[in-house]
Amino acid sequence: MPTLPPTVLLVEVPADTAALLDGCGYAVEEGDAGDAARRRPDAIVLGGARALDLLSDELVAVAPVLVLADRAAVPDALERGAADCVAVPFDAAELDARLRAALRVRALQDRLVSANERLATQALTDDLTGLANRRGGAQELERTVALATRHGHVLALARVDIDRFKDINDTLGHQAGDRVLAEVARRLTGAVRGGDKLARWGGDEFVAILPDTDRAGALRAAERLRAAVAATPVSVEGGEAEVTISVGWAHWSGDTPDDLLARADRSLYQAKDTGRNAVRPER
Repeated sequence: MPTLPPTVLLVEVPADTAALLDGCGYAVEEGDAGDAARRRPDAIVLGGARALDLLSDELVAVAPVLVLADRAAVPDALERGAADCVAVPFDAAELDARLRAALRVRALQDRLVSANERLATQALTDDLTGLANRRGGAQELERTVALATRHGHVLALARVDIDRFKDINDTLGHQAGDRVLAEVARRLTGAVRGGDKLARWGGDEFVAILPDTDRAGALRAAERLRAAVAATPVSVEGGEAEVTISVGWAHWSGDTPDDLLARADRSLYQAKDTGRNAVRPER
């Protein structure tokens, strides 16, 4: 697919500027400063620093602005946020070169921002399951508790542990264990509501954050998780694995995220101690 030429919006520029830039391969548009936010050009060329005050900070952050100005006005234009300035009367080749340089710098900045966003997401994501990892889950829990505190909402949390997961690894191998983890994550994801959040807390343990959930709803949610995993065996290389989970849940009572996690953890151990493949509320 051919690459589209950069769109350059010209505002209050000398009359021959459009023709000069059009000959350099740009998609040239003309308008006023008010058009900039609506048109979202790749770059903006202003005929003087005065119009800089009419551009929003958000727009200047995504589209480099070049100012055509007298040499005496160049420092002021740069101070006001211009990416670059070209002294008038200007040379067409210089304007083209400076405009392309500004576009290259902005493209590099955009790629850097995207790369940093990807790294930030990866740092909070479990590679095997695609769920939030413990760090990401902890951040989500803190955010959810803060919202519940602010708005007076109810909240529940469930801790999930795969029953006898060590036996699966020991008898079927770690590749089968990874397959079981990924499939359990998929089934848990299918069993929660749209606003609920799941995280792989580590090893074979998961956490489900259940906003706007009362005690009755928490019990139903925990049972859905258990039933979804136990419904059918998990296909692994060489056969099938019978997989079940134990679930312990707790209802938020205005305490800290760590306290809520600890109470749900005690419930989880009760589920384990009473035979596994079970759901237990906090006592």
